[in-house]
Amino acid sequence: MGWENALGKGSGRESSRRTRREETGMKELAVRAAVSLPRIFWWKLKYGRQLSLPWVQAFGKHTELHIDKKGRLCLGKETVSRFGLFLRIEGGELSIGDKCFMNTQVSITCMDRISIGDRCQIANHVVIVDHDHDYRAGWGHYQTAPVNIGKDVWIGANVVILKGSVIGDGAVIAAGTVVRGQVKPRHLYLGIHKPQRPLREKE
Repeated sequence: MGWENALGKGSGRESSRRTRREETGMKELAVRAAVSLPRIFWWKLKYGRQLSLPWVQAFGKHTELHIDKKGRLCLGKETVSRFGLFLRIEGGELSIGDKCFMNTQVSITCMDRISIGDRCQIANHVVIVDHDHDYRAGWGHYQTAPVNIGKDVWIGANVVILKGSVIGDGAVIAAGTVVRGQVKPRHLYLGIHKPQRPLREKE
């Protein structure tokens, strides 16, 4: 059921507008996918077996990828990103599922393991890390713990996801929050010291 029908305001004109927007969006993605091909070819040549990356992707401008000698990236099919996606793998393993969307200036840094499930929607300026600086041990020392994000998770703008976090399938993370610990499947997360709310089932 589309949102027009749900609101009882569906009309031929609104349906036509939506169809045109969808067609324009598909054309934009097709252009972005074509532009991404040389970049993907270079990454495959540079990183070899450290990188598992299907050819059909739609990366935005200024996408940066850095994998050190011990790191590994496994990226699913049909990724869509906007301006300034930053992926850095330093000795860890980053896995991102199929058909994920990452908005402007999403930053993911992996030193241990970060796993993101299929069809996740990640808003602008989200930061995901699986490590902290160990200030007591001095510069260059880190504490790490894996991060696991399930399938169909929605992550709002300016969210920070910290090491050791586990987010269940279908969860929604409110904009501007810091995630530490466990988020239940199909729950709304509002912050570390606030209760999680179950999401209503779709009608």
